[in-house]
Amino acid sequence: MEIFITSFLTVFLAELGDKTQLVSLTLASRYPPRHVFLGAMSGLFLVLALAVAAGEIVANLIPPATLSLVSGIFFIFIGILNYFQQEECGEVCSTGCSAFLQSFGLIFLAELGDKTQLTAMLLSATYRAPLLVLVGAMCAQALNHGFAVFVGKRYLSRLPRRYLKLSAAVLFVVIGFFIIMSSFLFC
Repeated sequence: MEIFITSFLTVFLAELGDKTQLVSLTLASRYPPRHVFLGAMSGLFLVLALAVAAGEIVANLIPPATLSLVSGIFFIFIGILNYFQQEECGEVCSTGCSAFLQSFGLIFLAELGDKTQLTAMLLSATYRAPLLVLVGAMCAQALNHGFAVFVGKRYLSRLPRRYLKLSAAVLFVVIGFFIIMSSFLFC
């Protein structure tokens, strides 16, 4: 039980206000919250499962700076693309597939090499209990992202679309720049 609680508290505190939580918040204002949540949880599960299964191996194979650089560029690209993309509100905005895939992709890439993934790797290596670490980390992520999706749908969805679109684009570009800046800290 100690391993579960340690994993839960560590990941919960590390993710408060994190970029992936902001991604879930923003996407939930635009897409069906259930699909955003499921996409985010799927992306997080894959990243955390890789982390606990691989332990320290992944960290040795792919330099954190490379992961951060690729993730940062992807965020900037998505921010610019979303801003200039013509909104066809109808099937595109209401489809769960688009929301799920966008949430999954953004969350997965943002978490690669992130402090949460590294934390899960280290906890798994330290305790040698990958399943308990994974369950504790996923419970923390579900609570954090569930809250973000709720707030995004409940409050942000009431704002005019053009302001949300601009805000989301700026948010993604800023997050991308911060991720890229962090890649230089690893050098």
